[in-house]
Amino acid sequence: MVQYGGDEVAALVVDIGHSSVRAGYAGDDTPKAIIPTSYGYTYESPGNGQDVQMDDSAPPALKKKFHVGQSGPSIYRPGMEVGHPLTDGLITDFEPIQPLLDHAITKVLGCNPAEHPILVTEPAWNTPEDRERMAEIIFEQFNAPAFYIANTGVLNAFAAGKGNALVIDVGQNMASVTPVMDGFVLRKGLQYSPLAGTIHSRAHNLLLSPAQYRPQGIALFPHQLIKDKLSVEPGQQPIFSLREDRLPGVTESWRAWYEAREVDEWLQSVGGVLDSGWNDQLVQSRPPRQYEFPTGLNSMFGAERYFIGEQYFHNQQQQQVPQTARSLTALLSDSLRSYDVELRQVLVGNVVLTGGGSLLPGFADRLNTELSRTFQHVKIHAPGNPIERRYGGWLGGSILGSLGTFHQLWISKEEWQEHGKAIIAQRCK
Repeated sequence: MVQYGGDEVAALVVDIGHSSVRAGYAGDDTPKAIIPTSYGYTYESPGNGQDVQMDDSAPPALKKKFHVGQSGPSIYRPGMEVGHPLTDGLITDFEPIQPLLDHAITKVLGCNPAEHPILVTEPAWNTPEDRERMAEIIFEQFNAPAFYIANTGVLNAFAAGKGNALVIDVGQNMASVTPVMDGFVLRKGLQYSPLAGTIHSRAHNLLLSPAQYRPQGIALFPHQLIKDKLSVEPGQQPIFSLREDRLPGVTESWRAWYEAREVDEWLQSVGGVLDSGWNDQLVQSRPPRQYEFPTGLNSMFGAERYFIGEQYFHNQQQQQVPQTARSLTALLSDSLRSYDVELRQVLVGNVVLTGGGSLLPGFADRLNTELSRTFQHVKIHAPGNPIERRYGGWLGGSILGSLGTFHQLWISKEEWQEHGKAIIAQRCK
């Protein structure tokens, strides 16, 4: 029998985010396996080379083949579609979860999940049904000896060494504000919004639209479709040719996935946030940044790179259409108004900033500016290390899973078999 308490066997920690699935050993500083959450899939005939019985019945349904990992959706395959298991931070399609986790754990980490307890992270707004389904996958498909599911808000606070915290998580799709007191989420003040996804869509539209430096907009062709290109000066039209043989095999979902990835890389490269708020004169005084696209186009980006970052704090579309994704400023206001003045001050004195979206230059300073307009003694914990900022939830799980005192919280497979799904809500608070 595998011993999962104490230090006998290192637990595995799995953190499923919108951009990537992170997996690694509890006690490590970084996840050893980081693979895209998006996956490719094609269809093939059943049998895969084996003899298939011939009869007059209807033809057998095609079998879905998953392509996951670093060579998953990023590799061109004729007719390959690209899917994603998450919607608004929650797993809404569990079919690809098993191949994604199997690749991260067995292929990248190279370990047998049946020999390790597995801790999985979850957003604070996760549903009981999703928690139970995840437990079922870990126990029934991976045969893990023990399981636990932990809240990312609490784990991010834990990674920062705080029992009380206001965790601000800005991911690739969602932005959330999670108040944590004594290691538990104060659900009355929990706020979340698909803000980051909305901002990425706006950045995508910005690149496609004509502007001063690019009268015709930008063609976001994947590098896998580029046959050759010539070097051009900044501002000149790109000179390139396409692989015509591949164009018929391109699906809309694969093209959309690639364009979203290119937009994300562009935003990380040139994006920024004005730390003191929007100011036209200040924006004009900042030098433009240059970015080269796969077609060879070199384009300059000035005010627009700050305009995109500004949407995190003042969403112009929200002012016009109130039901759209709320800005981070609105999320903070809605969260903190749920508590009395004393508790608010405790929370703003223990702000934890996490998530890859918060890595834009000036983001943490701007957050401090916004909070300081209303509160005194604002203190923000924002790790300068990009790994710690991006994967704070995983890191908190790594710390938690390595504690000897944590072994009593694990749900063993025997307990799962005896009590069933009910034990998840009882043990994982």
